[in-house]
Formats: sequence, structure tokens, C-alpha cells
Amino acid sequence: MIEGIDHKKLMKVNTSLLAVQLLGQWNRLSQVHLSLSSGCSCAGSMPGIAVTDLEINIIDFLCEKYKKEVAFDQWLKQFAQYREGHTGSLSNLLKNIAIQPPSKSLATRVLNDLSNTITSLNKSHLG
Repeated sequence: MIEGIDHKKLMKVNTSLLAVQLLGQWNRLSQVHLSLSSGCSCAGSMPGIAVTDLEINIIDFLCEKYKKEVAFDQWLKQFAQYREGHTGSLSNLLKNIAIQPPSKSLATRVLNDLSNTITSLNKSHLG
């Protein structure tokens, strides 16, 4: 530990910065995906999947993975306009993790999952 540094505050800043970085990557990715729409390879055998469907699938995955975290389910509904299989905003989810995360440890785990997902989708789009 370094004296004079508030490590809790630093960890919150790092979580916020990662959320903002991922938001930027997701926004760029969704624009590339939209421009490729019918020729997109990110969904494998489902060519032409809409960005909103992809977004809902990602949030559905997170909801299923963290279903034992009751606070996360409530947080998703409130801050990501999530309704299972129907609506959800990855942009809102990331913005709100940066501003008001459900909890530090949960935010870190969710951001890890999103980082892996967005990185994988970026690789399939950009090579």
C-alpha cells in the first residue's frame, strides 16, 4: 500500500474507467456491425443479427450468470432498462456501472465478462 492514496477510491475510478473504455468499444463495434449488417460474421450461422438482438443476448447471458445476485437483477432493470429476452441497453449498463455500480466486486466481474465478449466480437469484425 502506498501512503496517501485512497485505494478504495482508486479501485472505483479504475472500474469506472474500464466501463467507459468498454462503452467506447461497444459503440464502435455496434457501428461496424450496423454497417456490415447482412455480411457480419460475429453471430456465426445467424447472419444479419440486429445490434439490439445481440445486445439483449449479451445482457441475458449476464443476467443468467449472475441470477443469484438479486441486487444485480434489480439494478439491470433499473439502469439498463432490462426485460429478459425483450429489452436492454448495453450502453446504459456500461454508463451506469461507471456512475453507480451495483457493487464493486460484481461490477468487476461483469466488466470482465463484457471485456471478453466485446474483445471477441471485435476480433470477428475487425480481424
